[in-house]
Amino acid sequence: MSGEAKPAAMTRGSRGLVQAAGYWAWRGLSAAAQRLPEPLLYALARAGGIATFYLWSSKREIARRNFARVLERGPDSPEVTRAVRRSFQNFAMYLVEIMRFPGYTAAEIHRRVVIPDEGWRDLRAVRERGKGLIFVSAHFGNFELGGARIAAEIPLNVVADEIANARIMDLLIMNRSHRNVRLFTPAGAARKVLAALRRNEMVGLMMDLGPRALEFNNTTVEFFGRRSAFPTVAAELARATGAAIVVAVMGREPDHSFRGSLLPPIYVPRTEDAAADVHAATAAIARGLEGFIRMRPEQWYIFRPMWDQA
Repeated sequence: MSGEAKPAAMTRGSRGLVQAAGYWAWRGLSAAAQRLPEPLLYALARAGGIATFYLWSSKREIARRNFARVLERGPDSPEVTRAVRRSFQNFAMYLVEIMRFPGYTAAEIHRRVVIPDEGWRDLRAVRERGKGLIFVSAHFGNFELGGARIAAEIPLNVVADEIANARIMDLLIMNRSHRNVRLFTPAGAARKVLAALRRNEMVGLMMDLGPRALEFNNTTVEFFGRRSAFPTVAAELARATGAAIVVAVMGREPDHSFRGSLLPPIYVPRTEDAAADVHAATAAIARGLEGFIRMRPEQWYIFRPMWDQA
């Protein structure tokens, strides 16, 4: 018995060492990123994005198939190649900003993230109803800085994937809590999300999960001319609570500031056909995100298949 237990114990120990190494590597890189000049970091990130594009062939090919559908071109076309390469670069710059995130001041976030006046008017009008707000987006631009900017006025609760390294996850949760952003993992999030909406706060959800949406309640909707599974959690929450849904992205500008683009609120009715209500609202979310992505596809970080056999 003891002989059989040793390999498992060694595996757990090895996993712990790998996670500890990853945690301290992240801490070291984050500390360096907060001290080095930002222009230098962006230059390094762009170079790193190019290198990753060429070296990580599996992710590159997934992105090619996704962008081929967005751009309506062949996967090997020059237009698709350019968009995918720029997406890798933009994602690398986003990682730099995540590492620098703990060092950003509230004033710097306010300066770098612009929310149009009409967007603020919609958000404030929704809050006056007292039923909370469901903010849905995609992996696009810099949703972290955008969320922190809005959370300065409206507390934000984000349901995010739990990463494998628990120590890094705890660090990310702590860093965001200082910005009025609470980060939840999917397990056990339902009760916390409902409580947040009852407090008239904002709940943030990412919708571009691709086949991963099949792990949750989902419906199939049209997305760039092809059926794709989308999670229905936003529509279900809105229908159950009366909260409004706002579809939005935070797009990167040439000077590395960010501009929010927000669509008018979606209100989900409560008819006798709950499935139809939820499907219609989820389809509206997909159409909104499609419009944003179509305008600036290179800002979409989609390195997982978005469609079956994309």
